Amino acid sequence: MDEYAAQNADASDAELGEIHAHEGVTFDSKYMGETESFDKYAIEVLTRVDLDLAYSSEKLVNLDKLLMHVLACENDLEAMSLDNGHSSVNLIEKALVFDFLSGFLDSEVEVLNDFMVALHRVLVDTREKVDAFGYMREEFIVMEDKLNDSEELLKWSQEQVLEIRKYDEGTGLSGNGGFAGMDEQPKLHTDTVEQKRHILRMLEKSLGRELYLEKKLSEFKQNEEDLKLKLHLTEQVAFCMEEAAEVVWGRFLEAENTSEVLMGISKEMVGRLQINQFNKNGSMKQEDEAKWKLLDCMEQLKGRENAMRKLEMRIGELITDNFEVGALREKVKLLEEKLKESDSRIKSANKSNEEKEEQLRQMESIIESMKEDIDIVESRAESAEAKITQLTETNMELNEDLSFHRSTNESNAKKLSLVEKQLRELEIQQQHAKASSEASQEQQNMLYSAIWDMEILIEELKSKVSKAEVKTENAEEQCIILSENNIELTKEVTFMRTEIERLETALEQASDIKVASAKDINVKTNVIMDMVLSSLADANKILVAKLKKSERSTSDSLHEEGIGDDVSCLSSKTGATNGSCGEASEAVRESSSRNFKARESPKDAPVFESEVGSSGTTNGATDAVQKLEPESEFEARKPNVTNRFLVYLAIIVLLLSSLASYIFNEKSILSGVDI
Repeated sequence: MDEYAAQNADASDAELGEIHAHEGVTFDSKYMGETESFDKYAIEVLTRVDLDLAYSSEKLVNLDKLLMHVLACENDLEAMSLDNGHSSVNLIEKALVFDFLSGFLDSEVEVLNDFMVALHRVLVDTREKVDAFGYMREEFIVMEDKLNDSEELLKWSQEQVLEIRKYDEGTGLSGNGGFAGMDEQPKLHTDTVEQKRHILRMLEKSLGRELYLEKKLSEFKQNEEDLKLKLHLTEQVAFCMEEAAEVVWGRFLEAENTSEVLMGISKEMVGRLQINQFNKNGSMKQEDEAKWKLLDCMEQLKGRENAMRKLEMRIGELITDNFEVGALREKVKLLEEKLKESDSRIKSANKSNEEKEEQLRQMESIIESMKEDIDIVESRAESAEAKITQLTETNMELNEDLSFHRSTNESNAKKLSLVEKQLRELEIQQQHAKASSEASQEQQNMLYSAIWDMEILIEELKSKVSKAEVKTENAEEQCIILSENNIELTKEVTFMRTEIERLETALEQASDIKVASAKDINVKTNVIMDMVLSSLADANKILVAKLKKSERSTSDSLHEEGIGDDVSCLSSKTGATNGSCGEASEAVRESSSRNFKARESPKDAPVFESEVGSSGTTNGATDAVQKLEPESEFEARKPNVTNRFLVYLAIIVLLLSSLASYIFNEKSILSGVDI
């Protein structure tokens, strides 16, 4: 996806450069005197700039996501460098991935920066051209507003690119784009707080971008509402034009019906004239003298009468045309009123929407042509009226001529030539009337074509509005996706905070429990040591007293026999027993001190050490007891229950102390595993 975006960026940059160069060369020769063509050029450039800015904003969002991914990779690398358990192969793979992503991010940022520089050049060029044509048209104010908006959006995009470049430079890469120190051990980093702040700043910036996109979406919605209003106005205008066309068509049908009725009336008149002609022929037969002389004249008169019939038919048609001319005048008045209304609406539409100016100009040209056609029709109608008057006059003259011919047969030959000339003129006038009727039909066809063009323009406007709606829906979907991503990020941040707080509380509780258990164990060991020492001291005292008694009894018994050597041996044995008792007490103290040290040892020490210590203490105690046993062999002959009880008591106390130390070590290990 990023490669495709880079290719699109290069292609769009090249297109912008071509447009900039081509338009800069041909502007003086092509657009200096043609404001309409310059309007087309400016609108095309502005639409292309809007599309390029939308593309750059979308690419900025993708680069933000890529930057977040790069930062996550950096955090993973730092965690792996802090933890010695990971292998160097995984660390090298992560470092290579991080290097590749950071290099790709640098290249994309540079491409986007170049693309924005090209956009800035195009905007500067269009602004210069708009300033050059600003004194000609009022619509250039709207173009300047659009240019200002696009420049602000471009500045914002450049700021975002600079921020991304700043964050990319601080990701911890070397100068050549590689990851420094791959063979060396990674250093410990303590900037996790700064990274969290950086992530929070990025989230704040993403929220700002989301708010900016929401503002843009509201602006798009407002523009959409304006377009809907304009479309509604154009639909109303088209509806009025359709109604006018329907009225014109109805009147045209009425005129055709009236022409057909008049044709029927003319046919009836022709029949009546034929009957009159037959009557005239009968009366002419009665005159024998004038029959042979006036045969040729009658034939000529028949031809003239046929011409008169045609003239009467044409007069009827001209009368119908006169009625049609009156109806057309009324229609022209209505059309002029509607044209005035449409002119006012067109002016308001021109102020609100620059893109419809060309269409409205075409409509105005069509309307002007219609006005010219109507003027031509009016002139033709006036000429037809003049011709009708002339024809009526000629008809009267012909009627007078006919009456004169009937009264005077002698002057018929002279007037026949004049009548033939008049008939020729009437035929010429008839041809002119046919041409005028064909011209009126052509005007009607022009009206139908103009109505068809208006319908096509309305359909094009509807398609443009639908495209704008699709664009707004896409922008809304993008805003929804961004809001959902922000909500998920906030949820993850809150979850991490709660987990950190819970772990901190658990650590505090574990430390408090450790301190309390250590204090309890120290107190218990001190009490047990005191009890053991007191019991051992009492046992030593009892043993010393018994030994003294035994020495006295043996010395008295053996004094008589003279066994002095045995007494010395016994005294030495008693000294040995006292020494062995002292050694046993010292061994017990050493074992207790060892157990106390084992309790105070760190929790990371393994369990088997405490077991060895406890076994050592028990072995020491048993050794001390075994030392006492040979020294008191002389008392084996006299079993004593108290000595055995004391020995067993000492062994039990030592076992209890070793068990207490073992249990404490187990608890410390379990607590460390839970944490």
